[in-house]
Amino acid sequence: MSCKIHRAAERGIAEHGWLHSRFSYSFAEYRNLNRMGFGALRVINDDVIEAGSGFGMHPHQNMEIISIVTKGTLEHKDSAGNHGIIHAGEIQYMSAGKGVYHSEYAGVDESAALFQIWIHPNQKGGEPLYDQRSFIHHDKTNKWIILVSQDGREDSITIKQDAAIYSAEVEIGNTISVPPVQTNHGRLVFVIEGKIEINGNLLEARDEIQITDKEEYTLLALNESKVLLFDVPMH
Repeated sequence: MSCKIHRAAERGIAEHGWLHSRFSYSFAEYRNLNRMGFGALRVINDDVIEAGSGFGMHPHQNMEIISIVTKGTLEHKDSAGNHGIIHAGEIQYMSAGKGVYHSEYAGVDESAALFQIWIHPNQKGGEPLYDQRSFIHHDKTNKWIILVSQDGREDSITIKQDAAIYSAEVEIGNTISVPPVQTNHGRLVFVIEGKIEINGNLLEARDEIQITDKEEYTLLALNESKVLLFDVPMH
């Protein structure tokens, strides 16, 4: 068994009044040379943006950026002319490509909560891309559904990397298998809510376990739990 656990309390913290962030990996003012990402996965930011506040126009390039909104709404605008309102239960995707400016603001009526995920692309440059998709009506009960993938399978959002993100909602006492991955890939399970056990390892909300072997792993829900699974190349 080859796995590593990072606890929620070990994450970086940033408090800006209008923005409350927890960083799984080095980001902005949080610098930890031992926490620079997991393979192609560079960022998992756990953000709460106060109502009516947000990030003004700022640049990105050569990064796949996925936002999973869990509360409220997020308004996106970018220099490529894209504009969207992302609601709780929806996923936003932006491929920065050769370069793009964008802004993200919470709705004026309530704060927005989201996970912002960055994945290194497998190709640099190209035109910026934008997509958003609702997964509200997908049945995640005691099974994985795929949110993003390289080939857009099963109605997932297509990204520029041989990587995938899955989501599941596991009822107490139920088990699901952690899908195997191909050679040179790793698996990361991130607990959004609840409490789970994976092969004897206990994880609670916002904990993560990184798996870098080919062993079989089974997830048992000790409470009603919502989890994310990342399948990413490790090189």
